[in-house]
Amino acid sequence: MSETLNYEPELNLVYLPDGEVVNETNQDPAIPRISGYQRYWVSADLGQANDFSAVVVIKDQALPIVDDGKIIVGPRERTVVYADRFRGVSYVDVVDHLVRLRNAPPFGGKSELAIDGTSIGRVVSDMLWDQGVDHKAVQMTGGQDWSKKGARYCNAGKTFMIENLAVLFASGDLKFAPDLPLRDEIEADLASFATTTTAAGNQIISQSRSTGGHGDLGIALILGGFASQYLQAGLAVQQTLRGWW
Repeated sequence: MSETLNYEPELNLVYLPDGEVVNETNQDPAIPRISGYQRYWVSADLGQANDFSAVVVIKDQALPIVDDGKIIVGPRERTVVYADRFRGVSYVDVVDHLVRLRNAPPFGGKSELAIDGTSIGRVVSDMLWDQGVDHKAVQMTGGQDWSKKGARYCNAGKTFMIENLAVLFASGDLKFAPDLPLRDEIEADLASFATTTTAAGNQIISQSRSTGGHGDLGIALILGGFASQYLQAGLAVQQTLRGWW
């Protein structure tokens, strides 16, 4: 009995193509097979041809760990691992870029795509849909909640999404990768948003577009944070239903 209590299993994690992460048991009956996940959220803010569009990727994972001699699914960790900004391209090029990025290593086969479905986002969403590319199109509203609008569309208040991102960062549930490109630009974008309260008690988000930021990278991250928190799909939902978080 004492030997069993002192046994400390070693982990050999296997990362499967669909995003599931399991510990290799090597057919050892003393090692339980535990399933976690590693997935990615690709989110995009879309601008007109002469405006910037931006893409941000959040790595979302909960991996098997050893805790007090037991193998369990560890805490959920979300990290901003990729950011890019571009302009002066056609809608066709934007769609191609998003599809290629979503399918590129290490995102391919284990990523979810969310785009700004407002204005020209509807055009891009229709093009993605016609190509059979599953995605969520988020239409930003002035409200302070969110709701689904069919298979791919949902409405979400801009204030609601910004507050959600602030909570994720403040709680440590979302972090920047140490070597993230454009981090300074993202932080400048986020700093450009300000909350004011009307006489009726409603909160309004305003944005100052200074030389320090364009807003697009900030919106892309705000969208990604919302999608990762409220539009979970695939394996992440399966893990939730298993009750680990």
